[in-house]
Amino acid sequence: MLTQGHPSDPPGVLFVDDEVNILRTLARLFRTEPIRLYTASSAQEALEILESESIQVVVSDQNMPRVRGVQLLEQIRQRSPDVIRIMLTGYTEMHIAVQAINKGEIYRLITKPWNDEELRSTVRQALDTFFMRQEILRLDELTKEQNLALQNMNYTLELKVQERTKEVKQKHAELRTAYVNTVRALVAAVDAKDSYTRGHSERVGVYSSRIARELSCKNEFIERIYLAGLLHDIGKIGIPDAIITKPTKLDPEEYELMKRHPEIGAGILESVSFLADIVPCVRHHHEWYDGSDRGYPDRLSGETIPFPSRIILVADTVEAMTSDRPYRKGLPLERVIQEIQKFSGTQFDPMAADAFLAIIEREGEDFIERASKFDIDSFLLETSEVA
Repeated sequence: MLTQGHPSDPPGVLFVDDEVNILRTLARLFRTEPIRLYTASSAQEALEILESESIQVVVSDQNMPRVRGVQLLEQIRQRSPDVIRIMLTGYTEMHIAVQAINKGEIYRLITKPWNDEELRSTVRQALDTFFMRQEILRLDELTKEQNLALQNMNYTLELKVQERTKEVKQKHAELRTAYVNTVRALVAAVDAKDSYTRGHSERVGVYSSRIARELSCKNEFIERIYLAGLLHDIGKIGIPDAIITKPTKLDPEEYELMKRHPEIGAGILESVSFLADIVPCVRHHHEWYDGSDRGYPDRLSGETIPFPSRIILVADTVEAMTSDRPYRKGLPLERVIQEIQKFSGTQFDPMAADAFLAIIEREGEDFIERASKFDIDSFLLETSEVA
């Protein structure tokens, strides 16, 4: 059912946590925000508030007695699917993230201790998304009604239909942006486990999209490979922190554990329906083009490796070589070029390697310095103009 209140009422935000001190802290943090703030110390109390009050956003802790946060958000999704659901937890285990996405269909997952400004910003964005979705429903209904009337109307009225259609497309583009930002937030939680790799996934996604553009791939493919690059290391959420943050090179046993992250990542994503086409790209982004046993997990070769995975491998390698690590400084671009040329046809698909080298020949160091974030808004605008 739609959550509605009086049009003049401030939006309602409900925080759920079994620790009273945390609820008090959250109440102080949001006291200046233009919202109606509610708090609940149990799942039952939260559900009672939802029955009696107009709530647009729920922020719930995970580790609560009797009814866990994931179970509560799942119940809220079933009862009030329009309410935006956010998980606030001190736990980042893989299975919690998967359950929160699959069962609660959460908008964001935020880890404790939180950053005050980021938390406030996330709640504001969640409220914007809620009202945006309501606006899309309103526009869809309005468009349907107008379409019925337009059957007997002239060219002037047809122009109004086009205007409404453009408006609906814009709203859907904004939702796609929100969806990308949600994925970014989840990936940032993984990258944040190691200060040396912070931003790594975003850069790999951007490098991959640039290589795909160089290869004249379609816009749908470019957006898909950006998301695949962004999520390529999501499986590291299941790798022990001691291995992720080790300041020296991994020993053989640790390296074998690290090699499991593509499979773990695929396992996380395969249960999420709207990310189904990303799964094989993530699983195979460490396969070698020549089928060498240095590739993993399935020792695929050549065309049997998904094309996005072959591009991501080049992007991932370039980002890793040009970034500082605890045990070495980032390599100079000349050395990176030599390595890509050396392993083209063995580790790398020659087509993907050549595309990267062509970009570097034109842009040089500017490619590494500027390609740090994917401008999803400009990309969607460009896509709509092409369409």
